[in-house]
Amino acid sequence: MNINESTVLIDLNLDINSDKKNGFEIVTVDPDTFNVTQHDNIGSSYGLISGYIEKYVIPVICLLGLIGNTLSSIVFLRKPIRNSSCSIFLCARGFSDNGFLSTLLIIWISRTFQLRLGEIQSSCQIIIFLTYVFGCTSVWLVVFVTAENYIRICRPFIVNRICTTNVAKCVVGILLFVTLCIYNFPFWTMSPDTCVLYGRYHKTVQVFVYADTFLTLIVPLICITLVMTAIVCSLLKSYNRRSRLRAPTAKRIKNPMAKVTKMLFAVTVTFICLNLPSHINRLRIMISSIFETTEQGQYTSREGMIQHITLLVSYLSLTTNLVVYVTFGSKFRKVLKDMFHIPDLCLKSTNLRNVENSQELIPMIS
Repeated sequence: MNINESTVLIDLNLDINSDKKNGFEIVTVDPDTFNVTQHDNIGSSYGLISGYIEKYVIPVICLLGLIGNTLSSIVFLRKPIRNSSCSIFLCARGFSDNGFLSTLLIIWISRTFQLRLGEIQSSCQIIIFLTYVFGCTSVWLVVFVTAENYIRICRPFIVNRICTTNVAKCVVGILLFVTLCIYNFPFWTMSPDTCVLYGRYHKTVQVFVYADTFLTLIVPLICITLVMTAIVCSLLKSYNRRSRLRAPTAKRIKNPMAKVTKMLFAVTVTFICLNLPSHINRLRIMISSIFETTEQGQYTSREGMIQHITLLVSYLSLTTNLVVYVTFGSKFRKVLKDMFHIPDLCLKSTNLRNVENSQELIPMIS
């Protein structure tokens, strides 16, 4: 996933002028309206559907995501689950996703109510900067969650040394610092008044955007794929060993490979499923632009529709976090119920709860 596809994000929500050169789309923002400029060859049906998406779907996604992520982050900061390193990563991800959704909502409000926020000096620079920072941070936090799950399943002997809250806080701090340093280019490559890219920085911005694709699309996708493959292989080996036991008490054995946290596994799988279409579409656009010999900078109605749909699906990964945590995290559900004093009427029987808890790796999280 690359939720900080800033060129794509801005194309969906802002007025842009596109200057595609050498297979790269340089984006400049119209500071007057923050609206989207329709290309001449985009059909009326596409315009109607994209307008519907922007007017009704985007605010719903943003509001639900802001509420869900805020609530999730609060839960992860409460005892006893705040003492887990995974809670630090997931709490930070909630804040990062909220930051991205907030910028998206601000753009929508400016467009819908014609507030002309783009006339405020440096506003578009800040928007572009924040989308890159929050997008990169969210992607890599999912990578870290997946890596920690791998450590707990495949390298249990180093868990106590690596999977600690202090290490998690340091990792989050370093990640935030690095992203702030890398993505500050909008402040010195674009005019603060008109938000137009300075001509002398065209090639520089090309380098940054290609680097962003490498850092937030290619590398994370490879890392998550390799780690998830290792996790699945370990689980299959564990299942085969337990099947060969053929003992009545086999199911009660706390096999190390059965200690996988279902919630962390679900977080990664959901992330991949919702962002894979956007990944594929972005790679397709990049590859086709490199070998394209016709006039560049134009989108067909079909291409624009695919772009909107895949981007909308990727936004759902920012909104469904609470659903995933509640569905797959028993301890998360318990803390959430305690927060709102919800009667424990919908839980399973005591025996079923004990079986569920015995199969979890991190009782403090799952």
